[in-house]
Amino acid sequence: MELYIDRDAFLTGLTRVQGIVERRNTPNPILSNVVLEAAEGRLRLTATDTEMSFIGDFPATVETPGQISVDAQSLFQIARVLPDSTAHLKLGPQNRLEVSSGSAWYKVNGLPTDDYPFPQHFDGNGVMRLKAPQLAWLIDRTGFVVCPDDNRYGINGAHLEVHDGHDGQRLLRMVATDGHRLSYAQAPFEGDFHMGQRMLLPRKAIAEMKKLCERIEGDVELSFGESSALLSVPSARFHFRLIDGEFPDYRRVIPTNFQRRVTADREVLVSALKRVAVLAQDRSRPVRFKFEAGQLTVLALNADHGEAREQLAVELKGSPVEIGFNIKYFQEVLSAMVAERSIIELGDALSPAVLREPESDDCLMIVMPMRLD
Repeated sequence: MELYIDRDAFLTGLTRVQGIVERRNTPNPILSNVVLEAAEGRLRLTATDTEMSFIGDFPATVETPGQISVDAQSLFQIARVLPDSTAHLKLGPQNRLEVSSGSAWYKVNGLPTDDYPFPQHFDGNGVMRLKAPQLAWLIDRTGFVVCPDDNRYGINGAHLEVHDGHDGQRLLRMVATDGHRLSYAQAPFEGDFHMGQRMLLPRKAIAEMKKLCERIEGDVELSFGESSALLSVPSARFHFRLIDGEFPDYRRVIPTNFQRRVTADREVLVSALKRVAVLAQDRSRPVRFKFEAGQLTVLALNADHGEAREQLAVELKGSPVEIGFNIKYFQEVLSAMVAERSIIELGDALSPAVLREPESDDCLMIVMPMRLD
C-alpha cells in the first residue's frame, strides 16, 4: 500500500474516529485501531467498537492499493503535527506503516485486517432525509439532557417520533430527559421513518452524529433497521446499535396551564446565573428565584462561604412567586437556546418551569423545581 493524501483531509478522518475506537486498555487491542484501505482515488478509514462503526472515504493519490490497521490515537497524534500539506503513507515489511511529510518521518506498527470486526451489511427499512444543520440543531437542544446513567432504562437515550406541524408538514421530533430536565426539538424531514417505538438513540452515538453533521450544509440520510441505525453523510457512513428501552410518556409531565409568564433577556440572565453560581456549590446547587413585577432576584446561600445575589429586569405577567431550582440545570437549558429573549412559563412554587423561545414552537425545555426550605 502506498498513497499521497492531503494532510488536513487525513486529519479530519482521523479526528472523526477518535470518539469511536476503544482505548488501548481494551481486551481486544484491534478495536483501538483504524483500518486504512487504499483503492483507486481514495483512502477509506474504518473504525468500530462493535456498537458503533464509521466508514469514511477521503480523496487520495493511490500508487499501490492495500490495507492495514494501526493504532488510531497514535496515527491521529502524528497527523496533527505533520509539517507539510501532503502526507505520504507507505506500508513496509512486517505490517509497519511509514508516514512522512516534509522533514518528518514515522514508522507505526500495524496489524493485518484478517481479524478486524468489519461492520456487517446494514439492511434498513426506509430512508429519511433532512438538512445536516437541522439534525445538529436537534441534537444541540436535546442531547445534553440524555440521562448519563445507563442503568436508568428508558431515559438513557434519545427518543424519536414524527409530529405533524401546523401546516401539515411532517416534523422529526427528538426528546430526551434525565429526570430533572426534559427537552424536545423538531425539524422537517422527507422520506420514511421506521424507528421502532421501543428503540432509543444512544448518548455516545448522538455525540458522533453531531460531529458528522458539522461542516455539512446539504442533506443527510437516516435509516433504521430492527435494532440499529445508519446515518449517511457525503463520503461517510455511521452505523450504530439502538438501545432497547421504552421512553416514558413525556407529554404527561409538560404543563398545559400557567399562572405566570416571564420574558427575560437570555444573555443577561445567563451572565447573572454564572455570577451567582460561584457560591452555589452544594451538591444539588440550589438557588432561589424570586419573580416579581419587573424584576427577578436570584439568591444563593452557602453555609460555609456566604451568599450571592443578582437582580435583573424581566417582564412578569401574573403574581409574584419564589421557586427553587438547581442552577446548573437552568444554566445548561438557557445555554442550549439561541434567541435573544427567553420565555419562562411558571405555575406554583412546586411546578416545573417551561422555557421557550419567542415565536417558535420547534423547541421546548422543562426544568423541575426543588424544595429549598
